[in-house]
Amino acid sequence: MSGILTTDRIPELLRRFQSGRILLVTHLRPDGDALGSLCGMLLLLHRQGFQADALLPESVPDYYLEFLPGKGLLKEAEVKLADYALVLVLDAARRDRISAAEIASGEPLSVPLLVVDHHPDNPLYGDWNCIVPEAAAASEIVAAMAAAAKWEMTSAAATHLLIGILTDSGSFRFANTSPRTLRTAAGLMEDGGDYSRIMNACYFSKPENMARFEADLLCNHLKPACGGRFIYAYLAPELLDRYGIELRNTEQTIEILRAIAGPAIAATIRREAGGFKCSLRSKDRRYSVGRIARSIGGGGHEMAAGCTIAVPAFDQAEQILLEHVEKELNENPS
Repeated sequence: MSGILTTDRIPELLRRFQSGRILLVTHLRPDGDALGSLCGMLLLLHRQGFQADALLPESVPDYYLEFLPGKGLLKEAEVKLADYALVLVLDAARRDRISAAEIASGEPLSVPLLVVDHHPDNPLYGDWNCIVPEAAAASEIVAAMAAAAKWEMTSAAATHLLIGILTDSGSFRFANTSPRTLRTAAGLMEDGGDYSRIMNACYFSKPENMARFEADLLCNHLKPACGGRFIYAYLAPELLDRYGIELRNTEQTIEILRAIAGPAIAATIRREAGGFKCSLRSKDRRYSVGRIARSIGGGGHEMAAGCTIAVPAFDQAEQILLEHVEKELNENPS
């Protein structure tokens, strides 16, 4: 039976493992909230005297690299689960999305899992679970936990948690932004969270090759469908190669499509091992991209979700995605 925890109970549970070592992990292909909650929690634990390490996923986007802590980050090859008393999972909606293959495999583990997440479709796969769907980001949950426990919030930890909140809320543009989200972000800024540095690194430092790639994508590779209510683009390997773009740096591309007036749903599709990864966004609460993603074996939020379509060819993946999007739009007509 999975244990359900409220945010304020997390420190109490962590203290049970203070004599051992804690491993922090997050999801594959980390975004700002994955890295922000991972690194922010790592720094908070160190400040409280815990022995903790964080498994840094591969393929960290370039614009987050300058923020990574100087110690406590390990590669997967350096991690032995037997060395840890507890694994703390942050921002991973499903166990098979965790960046550590041994944990993601689904096989029984010798070490318990504590899961802290904000995805509403999290199936409570941990031994203990703190799931707060109304939080804009896992980083918001970590900040609330630290405040409830009266843990000291350093400027470095505040900056990481602020990265998570800013990126997962689209700098407060997305529908998941609540008054509590804004208050939490303000508190982190008061604690020394470097808002200006984050904004410059994440939003105002785009390399020229990325700008040219995005321009080409919009001018030549955008596809409307479903009577203009759906718009999508394929991040074809040859297009990425033409501009020297690595997939890890395309996290924000979907937001360019979401910003286009007219379509209610936007998507990007990219080739990955085992199929085609789809990132989905909705601008209308009537249309749930979370429902679309779950129908294809993925998941996420109702307004932002993703899935992998396990087929060998793009045109097959495209057709499957179109069928599911069309079904969602037709069942909720405008």
